[in-house]
Order: sequence, then C-alpha cells, then structure tokens
Amino acid sequence: MSGLRERRRVELRERIDRVALELFARDGYEAVTVEAIAAEVGVSLSTLFRHVASKEDLLVGVVRTGRAAIVRAFAERPADEPVGDGLVAAILHRTEQFADETTVIDLWRRAMASAPARVRRASLLDAAERAELVALVGERLGVDPAVDVRPGALVAGRLAAAEHAYEHWLEHEPDRSLHELTRQALG
Repeated sequence: MSGLRERRRVELRERIDRVALELFARDGYEAVTVEAIAAEVGVSLSTLFRHVASKEDLLVGVVRTGRAAIVRAFAERPADEPVGDGLVAAILHRTEQFADETTVIDLWRRAMASAPARVRRASLLDAAERAELVALVGERLGVDPAVDVRPGALVAGRLAAAEHAYEHWLEHEPDRSLHELTRQALG
C-alpha cells in the first residue's frame, strides 16, 4: 500500500510543478499566487505546502539541485586537464539538459524570464558553491585561493560567460538552446 501512496505523492508533486510552470509562463511569476496554483491543481493550501516549501521553490527548486552538478562535474574531470577546459566542460555538462528545446524547457524559460531578479539569480551558483569551485581550482593549480587570485578569476570569468548566456536566453526569443548559447559564450 505504501508503494501506491508514494506513487500518488510523486504524481501530485509533478502535477503541482507542471501547473505552476504553466501559470508562471502564461501570467508571469509575480501575478501567480500559491492560492491560484492550489486551486488549479485542486488541492488545499496545506496540501500544496506539504509538497513545496514556497512559491519560489516551484520555479527554482529543481535547478538548485542541478547547480551542484557543475561543482561535482569539475571535481570528476581528469586532474591533468587544463583547468579552464575543465571548467568549461563542467558548465556545459550542466547545460546539456537544455540542448533540446522541449515544451517544458520553453515553459520554464518563459516562467523564469518573468520572475524578479532575486528569483532568477537563485538558479545560478550560490556563494558556497562558487567557493567550493574556487577551492577545487586552487587545488588543481597547486595554489591557495586565499593568497592567489587566479582560481577565483578563472571561476568568475567562466561563470560570468555562462551567466550572460543564461540571461540572453531568458530575455530573448532564442533560436538556439541555452546549451548552444553557453557553448558560444565560453568559446
């Protein structure tokens, strides 16, 4: 019986995510309330909040877990690979999921484009993830990032290029995927 209950819980969460995404994309992030999402899904607010922590979580919750993939992908790169190449490969590994412009990705792009800057920024690396990446780069270079600015500069430069591609992708009706734009920006 618990298998059925778990399956229903997962299905409801997927429905909540999809409805929220559709409403955000159609009406704009700020115009959509959690009450409207709950009503559209057909659940109470308390049920909705058993599945999600906040309205923001509905839009960026999934990508928060994916952000750590950049750090993990860099950590798994060959130790003898040039650091800059490894950073580019780790970032592109993360954007590969955006290579095919599916309906869900288009909805997410439109929803995120309508969100305020603080929410849009939440989908990018946070300070702890950046610090971890800088520390890994420092290890690869054999230097202390607290003394040598190069690890931080390498990380900041590559992430700035990727973030510019991301903002461009959000703000324009792109004829290329986020992955393609990021590859170009890092090229």
